[in-house]
Amino acid sequence: DMHGSLRRLYLLMLMFAAIGFVSYFWIKGPKPALSFALGAVGSFGNLWLFVWLTRAIAPGDRPRKAWKAGLFVMRYGVLLLLGYVIVKALNVNGLAVILGLFVSTAAVLASLPLEIVECLLKNGSSH
Repeated sequence: DMHGSLRRLYLLMLMFAAIGFVSYFWIKGPKPALSFALGAVGSFGNLWLFVWLTRAIAPGDRPRKAWKAGLFVMRYGVLLLLGYVIVKALNVNGLAVILGLFVSTAAVLASLPLEIVECLLKNGSSH
């Protein structure tokens, strides 16, 4: 079920973002923790935009718009610009922002084994 997988992915992102924020706050202080959190928000926005654009440009009965396909590619530039603005505005080391931007990647990597196990359990119980 795609909706269940996406829900799990967003929950994993929230979990990784919370762990990263608390870790940065504990070790480095509030400014780097805020930088990590802003990067994680950018990561969340990037994943949300990816899901929305994928649905918008997928084949189907509804008309597709060319600007949505262009936005699909431009989102990486926006993500890099967001990271740059966060680093310059808060005057922090970019590592916290970059790690925050990778929250969705960590969530995807963590969800893969969960998806495999879930699939195996479903197929194993149907036989």
